[in-house]
Amino acid sequence: MKPNKLSIVIEDGLIRKVSNSDHSEVIIDGIKEVFPNSYIIPGIVDSHAHIVGLGENLNTVRLEKAKSKSEVLEMIKTIKIENGWITGRGWNEEFWSDKHISKNDLDSVSKETPIFLVRVDGHAAWVNSKALELSNINLETPNPVGGSIKRDNNNAPDGILIDNAMELVRVNIPSRKIELIKKYILDACNECLKYGITEVHDMDVHLEHIQAYKELDDEKCLPIRLIQYIRGFDGVYKQYTPKPYSGNNLQIIGLKFYADGALGSRGALMIDKYHDADTYGLELINRNELYERALKGCEDGWDIAVHAIGDKANRNVLETYEKIREDGYENILRVEHSQLINPNDTKKFNALNVFASVQPIHCTADKNMAISRLGEQYKFAYPWKTLLKSGAKLIAGSDFPIESHNPFLGIDSYVNRKGINEEITWNIEETLSVEESLESYCYTPHLATHNMNSGSLDEGYRADITIIDNDLSNKNMIKFTQVIATISNGKLTKHL
Repeated sequence: MKPNKLSIVIEDGLIRKVSNSDHSEVIIDGIKEVFPNSYIIPGIVDSHAHIVGLGENLNTVRLEKAKSKSEVLEMIKTIKIENGWITGRGWNEEFWSDKHISKNDLDSVSKETPIFLVRVDGHAAWVNSKALELSNINLETPNPVGGSIKRDNNNAPDGILIDNAMELVRVNIPSRKIELIKKYILDACNECLKYGITEVHDMDVHLEHIQAYKELDDEKCLPIRLIQYIRGFDGVYKQYTPKPYSGNNLQIIGLKFYADGALGSRGALMIDKYHDADTYGLELINRNELYERALKGCEDGWDIAVHAIGDKANRNVLETYEKIREDGYENILRVEHSQLINPNDTKKFNALNVFASVQPIHCTADKNMAISRLGEQYKFAYPWKTLLKSGAKLIAGSDFPIESHNPFLGIDSYVNRKGINEEITWNIEETLSVEESLESYCYTPHLATHNMNSGSLDEGYRADITIIDNDLSNKNMIKFTQVIATISNGKLTKHL
């Protein structure tokens, strides 16, 4: 798969004719649009992202831009109080010289208004004393299963909550109104269009947001296709949508579970201890429980996606999937992130027909942090080429808003695999070609969604098309690629 100059005829949202051309052009229902000095590829899919999260980021203060603790504290003061709370997302202490944070820092902003700030990776929260008080988190509060309440020298909660411990506070934050959620959804979808994204696999969708998505889809307002995996860990989803759903541009097809946390918060579950801490990480769900819940989901027709970052978590998920396959279920099974995989487990992806859903940009953005956390184990991290060689189906995303939603930064990471502001390729043997990268972004994701009429520029396929300003042959220019136009289901949006 390579970018090409083509002439494409589109009628009723489908590709009717494709021919080579000396320039790129599309004829949509009889109307011709010519795009000089441009190239065409199938519409880009982000195979792991969070639509409402991106929409919220587009409308709120961006804490990930803070370069110090003092800077983030100043930014928090500008956040609008909503329903009595100050909430935000994106802080990342890895980029600060003073990495120690606690409730006391946030108390300096406000002791009266509860503050809840989610870390950039979504697996830790920083809260103030008022939030702890309202949530009854104190000296006697035990760690929840799959979570950790960090404590000071006096054993008092210090304001840092890891993974499932975050829910002790989050449950007390009032829900946003449906009209605001709709705005977030539409803002995020339109932002995706600007970057050539015609489909998003929307992960860990909040159950209370389903109504907003369905109403927008019923009104045919969704400009891109959304494939959703909803929160499945406690079975509450049955009250909202007990069976898979397919609408106009919305499909709800899967359940999402978490096997472990993230590297940044040292919650990823490891076979060996972390290089920089006396911990193996967190097991958010044991194998027996994961098997029972995933099996029930398969019985009811759901596909299954499980977050797994550490090598122990990946092994646990693959062993669970092995049992599901032995039970005779052929549902789509995915491992989200697949960041650290023991070499003994790599071949199981192909053997069990399990999709490896990866986010290339995590590798380059987190490179130095990952090496610090893992030590020598980093050699087994982000094993893209190894997975492909083993026959695994590799699908790519960004995990936005945790990382940039620009897919060309992900393709650049696949091909060049260079840390931020670095010139040396990290583990060059795991880099992919441009063609392999595009397959992972444009074609293979559709194999995981039952939409076999997408992902190709052949006649009869859905007209999802991305038109860009270069042919990606210059590896140094991939990350500077501009999207000239996006065609989603036959509808054209020009950008340049």
